[in-house]
Parts: sequence; C-alpha cells; structure tokens
Amino acid sequence: MLEKAGEVGRIISQLPEYAYLRAARREIDADREATEMLNRMRDLQQTLMEAIGRGEKPSEEQEQEFGTLQERIQLNTRYQALVSSQANFEKLMDRVDRAIGEGIRKGEESRIIIPT
Repeated sequence: MLEKAGEVGRIISQLPEYAYLRAARREIDADREATEMLNRMRDLQQTLMEAIGRGEKPSEEQEQEFGTLQERIQLNTRYQALVSSQANFEKLMDRVDRAIGEGIRKGEESRIIIPT
C-alpha cells in the first residue's frame, strides 16, 4: 500500500497543477516586497490574535496596518498567481481524496479478501 501511495505522489509531482504551484511559490519567494508584506502581515495577525485571546481590543493603528497590508498583497500579481495555483492544487487533491474514498467504499462492499 505504501508503495502505491509513493507512486501516486510521484504522479502528482509530474502534474501541471503541482508544477504551477511550485513555480508560483518560487516567484513569490523571489519577490522581496511581497515576502516582506506577507511576513509583516503574519506577524501582525499573530499579534492581533494574541490580543484578542487576552480579551483585549487591538489598537486602531494595528487594525489599519493589517487592512492596508491585506489590500496591498491582494493586488500583487505574484500573490494572485500563488492563491490561484494553491486553489487548483487543492481541487486536485480533493479529487484524489474522493477517489481514495471511493476505493475504500468499494473495498468495504467487496467480499474478496485481499492478503496484506
């Protein structure tokens, strides 16, 4: 079974959806401005969530900065390509997961016992 899973992984690594995702990740990593914005946005998001977790209201400045960063990064074409390629790859993986689920369902219905 694990050998077949490895084979599925090798096949997935050759599909266009995976290639597009890898390329989009390389592009966003090469975009220094986008990387800095994403890092700042993650840091700020963590700060905001920690404040909320403590029952505090985040400052107006922090909320504004987060909103501004979010707007700016969403306009970045490399970020848009990354989000799009991630969504397409996730759809592919959902189809793979459904196919595995269908295989399990058929296996449960089968009276044939397969040796392990």
